[in-house]
Amino acid sequence: MKVDIEKLEGDQVNLTVELTPDEFARYYEEELEKILAEVEIKGFRKGKAPRALYLRRFGEGKVLQQAFDHALNDSYFEALVKNDIRAIDDPKFDIDFEKFSADRTFRYTAQVPVYPEIKLGQYFGVEIEKMSTEVSEAEINDYVQNVRKNKSDLEIAEGGTLEKGNVAVFDFEGFINGEAFPGGKSENYQLEIGSGQFIPGFEEQMIGMKAEEEKTISVTFPEDYPAENLKGKPAEFKIKLHEIKKRVLPELNEEFVKELGIEGVETVEAYLAYVKEQLAKAKQEESERKFEYDLLKKICDDATMNVPQVLIDRRIDSYIEAEEKRAQGHNMKFEQLLAYQGMNLDQYREYVAGTAAFEVRKELVLNEIIKAENIALDEADYEKGYRDIADAYRMTPEEVKERFPQENVTHYFLLNKTVDLLKEKAIVQAQK
Repeated sequence: MKVDIEKLEGDQVNLTVELTPDEFARYYEEELEKILAEVEIKGFRKGKAPRALYLRRFGEGKVLQQAFDHALNDSYFEALVKNDIRAIDDPKFDIDFEKFSADRTFRYTAQVPVYPEIKLGQYFGVEIEKMSTEVSEAEINDYVQNVRKNKSDLEIAEGGTLEKGNVAVFDFEGFINGEAFPGGKSENYQLEIGSGQFIPGFEEQMIGMKAEEEKTISVTFPEDYPAENLKGKPAEFKIKLHEIKKRVLPELNEEFVKELGIEGVETVEAYLAYVKEQLAKAKQEESERKFEYDLLKKICDDATMNVPQVLIDRRIDSYIEAEEKRAQGHNMKFEQLLAYQGMNLDQYREYVAGTAAFEVRKELVLNEIIKAENIALDEADYEKGYRDIADAYRMTPEEVKERFPQENVTHYFLLNKTVDLLKEKAIVQAQK
């Protein structure tokens, strides 16, 4: 078998594969034998019809079709493996039938989309600023305040006007260019003023309203609003305020602390120490996540490549598949879940496209680093990887090993080991 390779623009490779008449004849004979073994012709037992009789009566069209398919499949994948060509999608075949008709030489071309060439930038010794994990008194107080707020009671405020921190019970309906839009209407909605749950300017314009007062406010949806049909658009909302409620927070004392039911925490002093510990743990986790993201983004930004759209589309498809499973767990269709967020499937694909592109780019860069540094796994790496999965899913390492054989997790563990190596070699700077 002869193979010629031509690199094309846009991360494409053109393969020209040629099988000699003798090489193709082996496929022809094999397929003819398969057909003869199954054919039934009157006067002969099944599989016993003479070759010449079958060909005279039925011709060789079916034989050639099956031989073409078999030869094409075998030779194409052999060409990929022997020439280390990493295809990322189905090829476009073009069979030279004129050449075949002339002398039974089976020749075809295959245009193959392949993984892009990647030029790595700096990846060891990258300088990265790391977020501080210190916990301030203000953060402790804010946390405790939120816990007290969650345990608070709401009392109707008689008279007076709506203030920041109050809870408003109101009806609203939104209009764009004078027309109501889907999802822009609700009745007896409860909103804490100043919580920032609504788009900028909405809550601020409600301040000063009285119970049973009606008002029309004007706002503009942010440019990054999830619903594509609302991004950046000015809107008017008609509002009717029904009630103003004030929060009554419980006192921070030993009785309050005991009601929280935290094991080993019964005094205010112990509770504040517990809160500080939990906040420190959360900040440590957030700091590590941000450090890893910032590091990998910097490494990826310093690399040069073209990310094939097909890989991005596949990653988006994987997101959709995961979300569909999540929706099924709530006895819903994914489209219904999206509708609650003011999106359709096309808008969701656009919404996650940036994340998908980064994830694909990151994996391509990590794979290139693995190749450049000859990174490999040893037994200790597998054990660490299995322990990490076990801790994350609250399983034993033995259960994880049974569920995920080594061949299914090797690449995942390799990526993780590479990320750990990049983090170890990074130059960490404290946040200013």
